[in-house]
Amino acid sequence: MAVAVVDANHHLIDTHWLAYPWIEEPRAALTALLPNYYDIAHDYDVGSYSADVGSERPAATVACEFGAGDGLAEARYVQRCADELGWPSAFIAAVDLTSPKLDQTLAAYQELPIVRAVRQPLYWADDTLRRLGAHPDFLSDAAWLRGFESVAATDLTWDLLVYDEQLPAAEELLRSFPSTRIVLEATGWPLDQSPDGYRGWEERLRSVAEHPQVTLKLQGLALIFGPTRSRVEPWVRTALSIFGARRCMFASHFPVDRLLWSWDEMLGVLEAVCDELPEGDRYEFFSGCARREYRLQA
Repeated sequence: MAVAVVDANHHLIDTHWLAYPWIEEPRAALTALLPNYYDIAHDYDVGSYSADVGSERPAATVACEFGAGDGLAEARYVQRCADELGWPSAFIAAVDLTSPKLDQTLAAYQELPIVRAVRQPLYWADDTLRRLGAHPDFLSDAAWLRGFESVAATDLTWDLLVYDEQLPAAEELLRSFPSTRIVLEATGWPLDQSPDGYRGWEERLRSVAEHPQVTLKLQGLALIFGPTRSRVEPWVRTALSIFGARRCMFASHFPVDRLLWSWDEMLGVLEAVCDELPEGDRYEFFSGCARREYRLQA
């Protein structure tokens, strides 16, 4: 494709350097997402990712924490990859905003040039198999919100991981921290994909889009919606129409979504969906937005 793609979300796994509790103790919530989820429970390094993308190598990539037991060790591992191999270009590190060591962790992250953002999964639902977060009420928890104040005092971006039904609760956070860059991941992850669910997701997404500090990351499309154009297109087009291409970013979510489609298949679908966008909008979606939010070199 003509645009030099930035992949705004992929993972790396190194079981020699790091321990992964979700690998050591398999979680039913992950196999509920995808029955063969644990096919990725092995080393997936820069070379593995490079092999998956093939000749369509991205111009830049943003690696993302993947549930290592020691988030700081994971960040240092990714920094070493970047120093020695030139990839990835940035890293989204793990934090626990209720940890008594939060300020020390944030200070350590700021000593690592690769770390541009932090995140903590907040996914919670009535269905226990959809609970990927650790607690149902973080967004209203005083200790957690004090931790967010510490993040807001840094220059780090916050990646927000919530289901669409949690977006109304998340909006109070957005109102309270209007100057903090926030990336809403996974297209706001709609659990209910019925016609009524679609309308509810669209309404909630429109409300979130009114907060100008928020951008939208469209990763996990095959995992959430299905690996075909017909399944992906309505959601992607609506997201782009609500946020505008300048506030949306492409991301592969490999190696998870690699279980469902190849890099070429994924790009083929998204290029087709975005075919009618002006050239400038295609650049923003596939590259520009991620470059700004994660402060990547042009």
